[in-house]
Amino acid sequence: MLTQSLPEVAQGQRLWDACIIGSGPAGITIARRLSARGWRVLLLEAGQAQVEPDLQADQRGLVMSDLPLDPQVSRLRCLGGSSNHWGGFCQALDPIDFEPKVAGLPTEWPIRASDLLPWAHEAEQILEIGPTPPTQAYGDQLRIVQMRYSPPVQFGQKYRGWMERDPTTVVVLGACVTDLHERSGTIRSITATDRLGRRFELRSRQVVLCCGGIENARLLLWAHARSGGRIVSDPTTLGRYWCEHPHFTLGEAVLDGEAPFTYDAWNLAWLMPQPHAIRRLGMLNIGLRLVRRSRETTQQIIHRLACSAPELGQHLMRQAGRRVGRRLVCGVLLRAAWEQVPRPWNRIVLSHELDRWGVPRPEIHWRLDEQDRHTARTGATLLGAELARRGQGRVRIDDWLRADAGWPVDDETVGNHHMGGTRMSRDPHEGVVDPNGKVHGLSNLHVAGSSVFPGCGAANPTLTIVQLALRLADHLIGQHT
Repeated sequence: MLTQSLPEVAQGQRLWDACIIGSGPAGITIARRLSARGWRVLLLEAGQAQVEPDLQADQRGLVMSDLPLDPQVSRLRCLGGSSNHWGGFCQALDPIDFEPKVAGLPTEWPIRASDLLPWAHEAEQILEIGPTPPTQAYGDQLRIVQMRYSPPVQFGQKYRGWMERDPTTVVVLGACVTDLHERSGTIRSITATDRLGRRFELRSRQVVLCCGGIENARLLLWAHARSGGRIVSDPTTLGRYWCEHPHFTLGEAVLDGEAPFTYDAWNLAWLMPQPHAIRRLGMLNIGLRLVRRSRETTQQIIHRLACSAPELGQHLMRQAGRRVGRRLVCGVLLRAAWEQVPRPWNRIVLSHELDRWGVPRPEIHWRLDEQDRHTARTGATLLGAELARRGQGRVRIDDWLRADAGWPVDDETVGNHHMGGTRMSRDPHEGVVDPNGKVHGLSNLHVAGSSVFPGCGAANPTLTIVQLALRLADHLIGQHT
């Protein structure tokens, strides 16, 4: 049932089978799975049914970065979480994203892509997308891929009826979890605070953090500090290796009608590197986006290209806008989103600024480095070389990328994909949760969502989040059958 009364729930003195903190894609997916098996589930959401300005202000954080990054804009504190302003882009991580890529870079997962396959179809149904389309090789180094699009599913709306009717799940709005209490290696209770500042102790056999790629780390950091260091067995990596997907314009290109790219409803065509190219060239994964432009913009692109290649520019100007056989010149913007290197200095820490409940706000330290630039430059170069080899077009790479200039601050910059901070590992000294999402050293505290990603690939994270959530729920069920 859906209720807004934290005091009423707390006064019942009930021992829940599972307490799930956060009502985004991970939280609701796990709650539904456990409830279907008869578990008594308490789902706590700090926000209300809709975004409210005063609660949304609690998403504010401090940012230490040379690039624009606003955690208050990218996250929503309300039922359904940030799925309420999600664009719906869906892509699975590639098998290579779980494996070693570049020597010395900690992108490997302790599981493999095959470990998520049993939940692929169900995750696709939840997100209302079809199966993965086949890829098409484009030369030896690249492949053409197709993005899948969710409607997008807004989890709070899609499952509102289920929350109101389900007899074994209680959903409490306006319940902000502010502490976790450990004893003898187990979370014995949690503290939840309502909108009036009243604090209540709640008990559950299993606790699952589904608060997002910033709040999961923040809550664990705070609880660990409050407990005197008893929440995480080795806090060395807690909050660290935090990642985003850099999003930048890399240049522009002119293509002819022989280029085998199909543009979707967003006027986008997508390419990615082949796995062997990633390893051979020392890059990480990248999604190249060709954004189809108007005829007028195509003319402008050709004029800019002519400045560096006059003969080619003149030839393209003669061809632009008129067909020669099946050929038609088209201008595209070359944009990309790629896998950031997990670095320990990119991290979430607790700031000196407190929120309304006395919990330190998150402070995000984030920057890009030369490996990130290498991935972007190599991806653009691969595309340019293959187009030229086939005689299907030319790429002009932007000066900032060619000349090692600073990162543009007036671009898209990030995808608002918060990953890492509670990374998954087999060794407690190398991560926060084990391959099943359980916090190392505790018997009943789990973490779900993109904060557990050890490496982020180039794919939008929502599909992987839902697969991992289903896998974690089934793991919990298997432990208690």
